[in-house]
Amino acid sequence: MTSSEINEFFKNQTVFLLGGTGFLGKFLIDKLLRLNEISKIYILVRPKKGKSVDERFCDLFDFPCFERLKKENPGFRKKIVFVSGDCEQPNLGISQETEDVLIAETSIVIHAAANVKFDQPLRIATYINVRSTQDCIHLAKKMPNLKAFIYVSTAYSNFPYFDIDETLYEPAMRSKNLLSVVDSLDDETLNKVTPGLLGKWPNAYVFTKTIAENLMKSEENNLPIAIVRPAIVMSAAEEPMPGWVDNFNGVTGVTTAVSVGVIRSFCCQKNATAHLVPCDYVCNIILASAWHVGQQKSSTLTIYNFIGSNTNAVSWQKFKDLFEICIKNYPTTKSMWYYGLAVTHYKFYHDLKTFLFHTVLCSLVDFILLCGGKKPVVVQNMRRFDYAINLMTSFTTSSFNFKHDNVDNLWKQMNDQDKNLYRFDMSTFDWRTYIRSYVIGARVYLLKDPLETIPEGHKKVQFLAVAYYFTMGVLFCLIYFFIKFVLKLVL
Repeated sequence: MTSSEINEFFKNQTVFLLGGTGFLGKFLIDKLLRLNEISKIYILVRPKKGKSVDERFCDLFDFPCFERLKKENPGFRKKIVFVSGDCEQPNLGISQETEDVLIAETSIVIHAAANVKFDQPLRIATYINVRSTQDCIHLAKKMPNLKAFIYVSTAYSNFPYFDIDETLYEPAMRSKNLLSVVDSLDDETLNKVTPGLLGKWPNAYVFTKTIAENLMKSEENNLPIAIVRPAIVMSAAEEPMPGWVDNFNGVTGVTTAVSVGVIRSFCCQKNATAHLVPCDYVCNIILASAWHVGQQKSSTLTIYNFIGSNTNAVSWQKFKDLFEICIKNYPTTKSMWYYGLAVTHYKFYHDLKTFLFHTVLCSLVDFILLCGGKKPVVVQNMRRFDYAINLMTSFTTSSFNFKHDNVDNLWKQMNDQDKNLYRFDMSTFDWRTYIRSYVIGARVYLLKDPLETIPEGHKKVQFLAVAYYFTMGVLFCLIYFFIKFVLKLVL
């Protein structure tokens, strides 16, 4: 059997990982430690008061995704070193002593740290996405043994464009100019001028990502670097366990709220491609790109648009259809209301549905709670969900055309063993099976509802269906008599 070239590349290497405590970072740690005989992984971790190194270690490796690692490589702990630091601080918040160690030992840098919240303030986005990248570049340039520097960006970093190639685009600002503005203004003033600075970019996250990408351009002749641009990162497809997810961010948060009957309207282009990619596939292309950079003799910057496959894509409508089938087969006991989701790209229709089924209906529930002597919180919580949906609308109502030639070429250059171990080709991806594991994963890992409760979930959904249609009947009757009363007054 052909040996793995990627495994051979990582053998005895020392990796410095930024973002190791995040969703993607956990996958990278697991994969590196399970398959590779690496020497060490330095993980940048924020210092926490009252937490020892052992406690922080337990916090990170207590997630279910590491259970397989613990069985297959029980001695992995000796290869993990926590580095006290913070991407929001200058020079990554690390000490001079730590910096000296990293410079002497590191051979591979993976910068996967990011605050992916779409409503984050510009100051935080700038420090995490721009300044930390700049500081990491300066650190990497001092590393004599550096073989690869991988920066994880986003496919939407160049949002104003809808035809996006695997190349760098002109940013709205240069990094030094943005940092100068951010450092010179107080929070109140910066928040006021942020909309003008963002321009066509919908939020500070993608705005700062494109500026961070541009930092790489000036260093392509000095560092062995590559940029990986994943699209919408979802739960695992295969490793370390199908469907595993640890957060409610983005699409996952919305679909989980849909599955329990909370969200009933979603604004998107039905026929537009939903560029969804499983997190383990993102991890695999990051590691494969590091191998490829390390093998290249040239220092040309390579960009990988990892958005799935244009020949095997799934539309938002198709995703909804498959999702509906799965949540009906695996209903959760955590359901709060009967499922009913409408998708549309017409903002008026979406706003109307939101008003009727989110605002009016939730207000009715709050009224019942108030009458029962309880605190009315449903409308307040519903507003948070509506806010989250609105933050995503710019992406879900747009149709993007991504090129991914570099991704395809990378796949072709891998041998059969690496294609098996580091799978990321989605040209034959089974969306039906994946969405099934996605729904089950959200049910088990996010809602903490084991599959053994499925019969109980069916019973609860049946009860909620009766309650839903009864409530809708009463509501429409009230609307009918209200309109009739108004017309009588007018006429």
